[in-house]
Amino acid sequence: MDPPSPADTAPASSSIFTVHPDIMKTHVLTRLDASALASASCVSSQLYSLTSYETLWTNICNSTWPSTNTPRLRRVISSFPKGARSFFSDSITNPDNATPSSLNLDLPLELISAVDIYYQDRHIFGKVVKTETFEGSPFRIDLLDPQDSVPTGLNQPFNEGEGSELSEYFRLSWILIDPIGRRAMNLSSCKPVTVESWRFMTGKVRMRYACVFSTGEDEFVHCEIMVKCKGSQSGEMRVRKVRLLLEDTCEKQLSGKDGLVTLLKGMVGKRVIVRGREEEAKRRYKTHLKMSMEKMQLASELRTRQRRLVEASFVASFLLILGLFVFVGRI
Repeated sequence: MDPPSPADTAPASSSIFTVHPDIMKTHVLTRLDASALASASCVSSQLYSLTSYETLWTNICNSTWPSTNTPRLRRVISSFPKGARSFFSDSITNPDNATPSSLNLDLPLELISAVDIYYQDRHIFGKVVKTETFEGSPFRIDLLDPQDSVPTGLNQPFNEGEGSELSEYFRLSWILIDPIGRRAMNLSSCKPVTVESWRFMTGKVRMRYACVFSTGEDEFVHCEIMVKCKGSQSGEMRVRKVRLLLEDTCEKQLSGKDGLVTLLKGMVGKRVIVRGREEEAKRRYKTHLKMSMEKMQLASELRTRQRRLVEASFVASFLLILGLFVFVGRI
């Protein structure tokens, strides 16, 4: 966002500048959230300068996503064009439409995932993972090793009602960062698009978060984040698995390189803000499932027709050969 020109500054707003800038930065602007801070920056060029103070946006990033408060991520964030402000602007958005396939992008050697999970606005899980290898198939990022689990401080659900409530109270943020390109985006729907509770005696719960974005005409990529929780002997629910997968319209998992290219094109394409779009994320997820089922059904019908053609050709060839034998025999 460009600063407003001095001529655009309203005379009535000049009274606020009787307050010393240091007091504004340390006692006034620190009380504003990101939305209010961005609005204040549009009032005048002087307020724009004050609201661009790096520490303000660093604190907002750290309070919004505690996982970003690590030495390595602080260095990466500071390298963004406008530091923490640029990072925040990137990280509150989902990809919507990827750039054209003709665009050539330099593939990074690594991606960084900053993941945070909340329950009723209480932070219960945060982790930063660096992924360096994308040659394998399929594209997948696991935050936890199979033997690891993370305590949540929550009691495990024992009935379907308690399990369904998790969709209202659990929120997840998965920020994917390209440290070389100095870009980031959020791949989560914020709230789960589905919650599956089963085996209530063990408190197993599986939540899916999704981000579906366009990669071309009638082509979409589905970013699925799977969170699995399980009860412990103490009755506490623990996070057992947090995994990111990429699927195409036919629910086929993308390979490592294809997934990396698709994500980078999503980063430089059109974006939409995550918050307030939870229902839209669910709608897109359901549409994606419907399209996937239709395409798989068409593919199945095509395979059936091809198999029948092969069988018909085989029968025709057999009858032809048999007829030739009969004809030769009569001669």
